[in-house]
Amino acid sequence: MDKIAIISLFLILFSVITIILGIVKIHTYPGKIAEQRNHPQKDAIEVTSLLGLMIFPLWMLALVWSYSGAVIGNLYEPPAGKKPPPDDGEALAEPEEAER
Repeated sequence: MDKIAIISLFLILFSVITIILGIVKIHTYPGKIAEQRNHPQKDAIEVTSLLGLMIFPLWMLALVWSYSGAVIGNLYEPPAGKKPPPDDGEALAEPEEAER
């Protein structure tokens, strides 16, 4: 191999490695945002953003989710002093008792 082929091979490998690292850095961005904002589901956001490497809309969902502060599901403990929302059965039973 002559010098130009070695230099070309080095530049191609350098470019591929740089692009791969850039893609990984961009896809971990929603997880970092969630961590900075103390989001209660930051681990789920990080997993969703990494799954976005295979399915791009998941990365967009994770990005919006990390900025929104929305909590999906009821998988977390409410902060101290706050009462969790009632179940559907309890919410329907209370107004009936008040009318009697």
